Amino acid sequence: MEEEWWQTNLRELNAKGKRMETLTSMFTKINKQSALPRHIIESLLRAPALYECAIVEDADKEPLVNMSTDFIGSCLDQLQLDMSDANLPQLLNPALHHSNPALRALVLNNLLKELRRQTTASEIQTLPSNELLVYVLDELQQTETQCSAAAINILTIVLSQWLNDAGVQSKLVQLLQQNEVVRCRAYELGVMLAKRSADSLSSVEFILDAALGELDNDDVLLQASVLEILVPLAEQNHGLSYMERRRVFEIISSRVQRIEEHPLDTLLIPSIMKFFGKVAAVQPQKIIVGYPHMLACLFELLKSGDEAVLPTAMDTLANLASSVQGKKLMHAQFQPAMQQTLRKYADYTKSLSPPLKIRLLNSLDIIFTQETPASSELSTILKNWYECFASGQQLNHIMELLHTPFPDLQLAALGLLKTLCQYQWGIKAVQGTAGAIEFLLSRQPDLHKDVKYLKWKIMEQLSVSSEFTATETVRFTAYVNEGPYHVQSNVNIATESQGNQ
Repeated sequence: MEEEWWQTNLRELNAKGKRMETLTSMFTKINKQSALPRHIIESLLRAPALYECAIVEDADKEPLVNMSTDFIGSCLDQLQLDMSDANLPQLLNPALHHSNPALRALVLNNLLKELRRQTTASEIQTLPSNELLVYVLDELQQTETQCSAAAINILTIVLSQWLNDAGVQSKLVQLLQQNEVVRCRAYELGVMLAKRSADSLSSVEFILDAALGELDNDDVLLQASVLEILVPLAEQNHGLSYMERRRVFEIISSRVQRIEEHPLDTLLIPSIMKFFGKVAAVQPQKIIVGYPHMLACLFELLKSGDEAVLPTAMDTLANLASSVQGKKLMHAQFQPAMQQTLRKYADYTKSLSPPLKIRLLNSLDIIFTQETPASSELSTILKNWYECFASGQQLNHIMELLHTPFPDLQLAALGLLKTLCQYQWGIKAVQGTAGAIEFLLSRQPDLHKDVKYLKWKIMEQLSVSSEFTATETVRFTAYVNEGPYHVQSNVNIATESQGNQ
């Protein structure tokens, strides 16, 4: 009886005048049943009339389009996507090649969800053919797409085993012959696959070579996009080896040297800085020692005050000085420039917009962060850098930001302060700043709860420091024991107020 009901409604779906009514009835019924038999779901997903309903034509048809898409989504939710099923590609083919990008996105997102589940469970199913992969690759050629990222993620998971397949290779070459949007999708896929292993990189080297060829393109925006895409490749040793063989760093750095001759190329600077900064995070010596003119350009950007490039420039400096080796090299090779930049940062805490002040504080937090206890040499370097920023051994710039009405800015300032308190000189800076301890110990009810928590974490650090007197330590410990969200009683508040008169 159940199967007959569904077959009757599928026939009704061929009558265009009754489609909305029929689909509504089908949608209601499928969502009342937890598990339809698989053969019924498959018959539904093979119905041509269902996909006709999903074609976007005009605004009047939008409710029908949405209903058909929702119904197909319900079918997919009940269908167990068996990637090893040789019939699965043909079952999904009508949706994967549909003109409605929302429908294609629905199927691709379901495939990605299943593949991620399999990845988490370490049970990736073997595909019986390249058919499904070719269908997913077709999405990268679509002019209108809502989920090229989902397609790339799917292919990153399952394409590795098929990279030397003639059909897959042909489709990849085809992508490289399309417009720049499609080519960039192919480059992104190539980089994601190349990251996985040296063998995968070898199989997609022709894609990476094509991406590098774009760096000689006259389209500056395209060059910037390609540089952004290439950044993750530098995070892997085999990726770096490939870049060295192809002289990528020399090619990119030469662009910086030509900027005075080609003013439009200034659009490339943020992308170039981000690229070199990411590489420096994993290979600091290669960039800091090998490309000093890149660092000179970076320091010029950091003192320019240009808010269009400052975020990337600040992130790049943080990457350069994120590792122990990076900090020591920046001190040895660029100490005067570092000192000048940090003094400029102090000015920026007063002049930049709140979002950029947060970016600046986050950059400083990375620079001063140290995973393991700092050596005496490194602590001295960081102390010098901090004193350049602070114009001394106090926290005045940070305290000014803590007294702003912006919780996000307060959190960024407290995050930096918490990092500084890892060092003896940082704790002494707290001691030497009028009002700092009082602010941290205050129980202001109007503060954001995350601000209260971070204050409490800092006091937790100070309560175990040997820099304070026994009386202060007792007071700090009492505060910590009360917890971050303790509310003072009116009696306590009144007593404190009278004591301060």
